[in-house]
Amino acid sequence: MASKMFYLLIITVASVWCANTSSDCKCMPSESCWPSSSEWSVLNDTVQGRLINAVLPASVCYPEEPNYNADACEQILSSWTSSKFHAADPISVDNSANANNSCNPIYANGTSLTGDLEAGKRGCQRGYYSLYVVNATDATHVQAGVKFAQKHNIRLNVKNTGHGRSATANSLSIWTHYMKEIRFSNNYLPQPHNGNRITEHTSVTLGAGAQDREVFEAAAAHNVIVVGGTDSTVGIVGWLTGGGHGYLTGTYGMGADNLLQAVIVTPVGEILTANEFQNSDIFWATRGGGGGTFGVITEITMKAYPMPTTTTWTLIINPVNGSSLAMVWDLVAYINSELPRLKDGGLQGYYTAAGAPLKFTNIMFGHDLPNGTVEALVAPILAHLEAANATVTVTSSVYWLPRWIDSYHEFNLTLPAGAGGGISGSRLIPARALTEDLDFLARTLEKIGPKANETLSPIKHLGLYGSVVGNSYPYENALNPAWRDAVVHLIVKESWSDGISAEEKQAAVDDMTYEKGYALRQLAPDSGAYFNEANLNEPNWQWTLFGSNYPRLQAIKRKYDPYGLQWCFRCVGSEDWVQTDDGRLCRQS
Repeated sequence: MASKMFYLLIITVASVWCANTSSDCKCMPSESCWPSSSEWSVLNDTVQGRLINAVLPASVCYPEEPNYNADACEQILSSWTSSKFHAADPISVDNSANANNSCNPIYANGTSLTGDLEAGKRGCQRGYYSLYVVNATDATHVQAGVKFAQKHNIRLNVKNTGHGRSATANSLSIWTHYMKEIRFSNNYLPQPHNGNRITEHTSVTLGAGAQDREVFEAAAAHNVIVVGGTDSTVGIVGWLTGGGHGYLTGTYGMGADNLLQAVIVTPVGEILTANEFQNSDIFWATRGGGGGTFGVITEITMKAYPMPTTTTWTLIINPVNGSSLAMVWDLVAYINSELPRLKDGGLQGYYTAAGAPLKFTNIMFGHDLPNGTVEALVAPILAHLEAANATVTVTSSVYWLPRWIDSYHEFNLTLPAGAGGGISGSRLIPARALTEDLDFLARTLEKIGPKANETLSPIKHLGLYGSVVGNSYPYENALNPAWRDAVVHLIVKESWSDGISAEEKQAAVDDMTYEKGYALRQLAPDSGAYFNEANLNEPNWQWTLFGSNYPRLQAIKRKYDPYGLQWCFRCVGSEDWVQTDDGRLCRQS
């Protein structure tokens, strides 16, 4: 307790820090400091004509907009829930709530695709979407954009695919989507290693625009694997800088653990190569300290590994008609209590508990495990469930594939996007929280999980999601230390139509933060949450998202970004600034 109080004191004192800059607020488009047309033109020349005056993609659906086009609108409406669409657009993002839902596509009657009945009446507004975009294809384009934003004191955004928090009001955006280099090496050595005894490693060098599926497929062609996420369209760089979990990370390390080197354009416009032997502080911070914070990454080099075999275990549990929901949750808690043993035995994977009636689905993977290992690991669980056949029905399957990429092809997820509002809460759950008090665990899961009557509410409970994907090896990086003890990354998600009232939305946010979120925090009070998938309203967010690493991360942030060029909500150093509803960003007084 004393150490945590000291930590909080550090954060409180640090929050009054103020760097020297010409203005306490970033420049707004309505102000005289905003770059003139000729200055934007000079930037366009500098980046070889790659500056885009960004048009809101759904503006074609609004009759009062000059580019209104009913046929084009039909195309937007049919594409809006596709992550591929948002990735291929210079400014669009998967979750339009991150852009303030300011210009979602509408039908002819004015109702938005996301259910807002008043969208057409309000019209298409810029919201938090960027105004200009540098369509970068090399580090010099990024550097020119960064220096321009710094010189004119305007906000800077970074986007590859739009999966993360890639919307920034009144900003110039660096779009890295077409930086697609993929290059393999069998004998990578960081430079300069100055004669240090280090082991050569098989590696892959990726441009900042590389995405999961294209990297996995390229690696498979070389008969190797690279860790990545689960959604085929996710950008590797943003995923990795926040930590990065996926199908392979339990065995081979988190995304942050696998970074060997990065080329970074810092917020003052320097192009640095960062690895364990040069610029090691920003290299440390980049591995788990969060994206969009310490600079714009243009290239990364990651570890690659020989292609493994994969054994898959699938488990589906359905309640018997009339069975007690509490007893079903008891069984879900029991399965969770077995996860530490499965993880130690080499399994990793994902489960969901969703629906009314409740359905539990679990998929786990073992890589390069001896024959019969998975069957032996899961046998006690199946015996326990068989004894509960009056409560649930069980379907279980174990099968082997000779190459991991074949397993990936079976799932190859591309999750839907742009479907309205939502909120999630999460916690990194250690083994003791899963094994010491099963009744408390069951009642907690029952409290935060889906309810039998949830279909009557405008707030839809999407379910509980458990990710057994962490790696306990203590790599020297900025990943939240809570990951090293975590067995399950547990998420609860809710969604809603944008047609509900602001009061209903706020009530859902408060419920997730202070009721369901509180229950998660009580389950593992000394743990934390995963930066890329956390409720950003978490109390004591610095500790929750970054743990004891935060003071060091904050010092590195201030070293490399003394004027606060890169800012995102609940990112490192964000407490030094405050954003108003219109997107104005000003230093805390």
